[in-house]
Amino acid sequence: MILRQATRLLSLSGLCLTSLLALGINLAQAKESDYKEPVTIDSGSQLVELADNKVTFTDNVVVKQGTLDVRASKLVVTRNDEGLQTMTAYGSPATYYQVLDSGQPINAKAKQITYDIKTRTITLLDNAELKQNDNIVTGYRIRYFIDKEQMEAEGQGSNGRVKTIFLPEQLQNMNKKEAKP
Repeated sequence: MILRQATRLLSLSGLCLTSLLALGINLAQAKESDYKEPVTIDSGSQLVELADNKVTFTDNVVVKQGTLDVRASKLVVTRNDEGLQTMTAYGSPATYYQVLDSGQPINAKAKQITYDIKTRTITLLDNAELKQNDNIVTGYRIRYFIDKEQMEAEGQGSNGRVKTIFLPEQLQNMNKKEAKP
């Protein structure tokens, strides 16, 4: 019985690490070399609740793999009999950083960052911000649909607004790169 629970715990922790990587890696075209790097989760404590199929990391959680760097006050990973379901990072704010294959860094932050494995979506919630270079999208909720490669941003309530800032010089440089044969 103890061996079975320990095996289940190790399996849950391994799935946690693999899926956490999906949180950052699938947000954009991450550096290929990041996939080959070891994953490290550093936290002040870890609570595994086998009956609830949940692992909670708390106290200055830092997740690293290559250029991927996620920081949160708390990280909760849940699963069911079908496997991993969701991973949610909480903080004031929780942050995400990674260097893309293009060499450009991407930063995201929100009070809550959730990766839903089944629907393959990443949701930044509450004071959400997504930044690449000096281009910024802010809103209450920013959702990225991995398979569709679509992003949507929403304000909060009827008066909520979404703000996007593009720098003309970077936009022109991007257009020049796309125009080359």
